Amino acid sequence: MPEPTESGAASREENLLILKMLQDGTISADQAAELLQAVNTRPSSAPAPPTPPAPSVPLPPVSDASFPTPALSASEADGEVFSRARAKIAAARERVAGVQEQLAAAEEKIEQAKDSPNPWEQVAEALKDVPGARSVTEALRGIDPGRIAANARRQARRVARSMRSSIEDISSDFNDTISEQLQGEPQLTAPRETTAVIPAGGMLRVRNTIGDIEVIGSDVPEARAAGVLKIWATDRAAAEALANDIKLVVEDGGEGPTIRVEHPPKVRRVSLDLKVFVPQSGVRVSLLSPSGDVTVRNLKNSGVVLATQSGDARASEIMGDVAAETASGDIAIEGIVGNIAASSASGDIKALRVSGQNFRAITQSGDVSLSESTVPVVAVETVSGDASLKAVTGRTLKMRAVSGDAHAEDVAFDLDTHLDTVSGYISLALRGPLKAGSVHLQTVSGDAELKLPRETSASLEVTTKGGDVKGRVLAPDNKTEKELSGSGMVSLSEAIGVGEGAKITLSSVSGDLEITQESPVIELG
Repeated sequence: MPEPTESGAASREENLLILKMLQDGTISADQAAELLQAVNTRPSSAPAPPTPPAPSVPLPPVSDASFPTPALSASEADGEVFSRARAKIAAARERVAGVQEQLAAAEEKIEQAKDSPNPWEQVAEALKDVPGARSVTEALRGIDPGRIAANARRQARRVARSMRSSIEDISSDFNDTISEQLQGEPQLTAPRETTAVIPAGGMLRVRNTIGDIEVIGSDVPEARAAGVLKIWATDRAAAEALANDIKLVVEDGGEGPTIRVEHPPKVRRVSLDLKVFVPQSGVRVSLLSPSGDVTVRNLKNSGVVLATQSGDARASEIMGDVAAETASGDIAIEGIVGNIAASSASGDIKALRVSGQNFRAITQSGDVSLSESTVPVVAVETVSGDASLKAVTGRTLKMRAVSGDAHAEDVAFDLDTHLDTVSGYISLALRGPLKAGSVHLQTVSGDAELKLPRETSASLEVTTKGGDVKGRVLAPDNKTEKELSGSGMVSLSEAIGVGEGAKITLSSVSGDLEITQESPVIELG
């Protein structure tokens, strides 16, 4: 095999250099192809082709103005092409060296950014002159560490609540299963039942400290309570002795009777779940169970009070006011026509199809939701839980969360809509038209988002001390869109539609604010 010549080795080196520059992105594919062709067409040591004979017909004279540069021979042309290629390679080498210097400078700035109060901005500044890093730079400049931390906290809170709920469900099922397996069949089962007469418009109270309570409105003239007493004991005699001390007691009171489960103190390994049928109309009900579930349904012209600590409270299909309170249990309310007051320490509150004058829900770490309802006055408060409304109409709305989020979608309140949070996230999507009343969103470090219907006529005030503001609203002609933007200390005043009617205010300390309005209808033709 012939030894490679010095010029051949140089060509291979230059080819590799061109391909390396193409891979690094310092030259384009077209530039690489041109350079490769130039390098590989350099003159060789082979004999030059014979010069063609002169034409027999004389050529017309050509003026110097047409071709100011004299024609080159084949060898001279190859030499010029090779020179241009070498010049381009030299220029490319200079570009590579320049990029290497930029990378070295960027690495030094990135190292210094570790100790910067705003490292993302420093990294973006370091990369701004590096080829191919423009998109990365723009993305980094949009990063807000505080917002990332807030989003992370919200996501962690949601995951924690979801895990807690799943663990509680699993724990409940596990405890029930283990209890049944360990205790086996009860040593004794015995029926317990009683009746009580409820005066017209009176109240029935039911107290049960060893089981659940379920009250059902039915076609009966009086209250009828029944249940099955279950006792797990070492022997039959001990079970029968304990059963004699557990009974249903009816006590008369001023407003009506009380049905109470009477048993010895600190009784263990016993249960008595009660089912109580009451007249369907005109009866008020109060249920209390420390650890059992309390449920009431199908009552008219009534009032309901539910109280439990670790059990759940449920009320459905009630025409009358409902008050429910739990410590760690959940509250579920559906199909209520009346005022509602619900509170829980760590349980969730869920209400559906509610129609009444007032809805008030308070919880510490649980979530609150209200949907498909018409309630003139709605008030929701939570500390670390989330609050959400969907498809709700009324006159006034007040939602407050400390570290939880507050969401309201497809809602319309005539007089006042007020959402505020400390570090949570607020989102409000209003149902149109919006031409009266007031809308107020307020946060400290959380973000807020407002979505307006197309049919909006309002004055808009936006203020923040350290957040970003962006948005899009319609001008007075209801066709032209206006862009809103600002960062840091921002104070904006805008007219939406004709600028009269509703009053909208958004404010934050360090949270971001975003306002968008439904786009106008474009008529074709």
